[in-house]
Amino acid sequence: MVFLFGWFLMKRLDQFLAENQKRIEEETVQQQKPCLRLNGDISPDELEETLSRFRSSHAHVEIVIYDSEQISFPDNESDWMQ
Repeated sequence: MVFLFGWFLMKRLDQFLAENQKRIEEETVQQQKPCLRLNGDISPDELEETLSRFRSSHAHVEIVIYDSEQISFPDNESDWMQ
């Protein structure tokens, strides 16, 4: 009887911890900045790795490449959508 009660408690604890872990991961993803700025010289391998990491944490991504000498980077998030 004690064994069954212990098993039941451990099962409930596992469910509780799994739900907490899922909530923590969702909050972490939501807190990540939706913008990635690459300044200076960067090798193609570094660029590929950085973009890959960014895409893995952001499902719906649009990538814009521009010349900063011709177009200024938006200062706030509302300007990004234009």
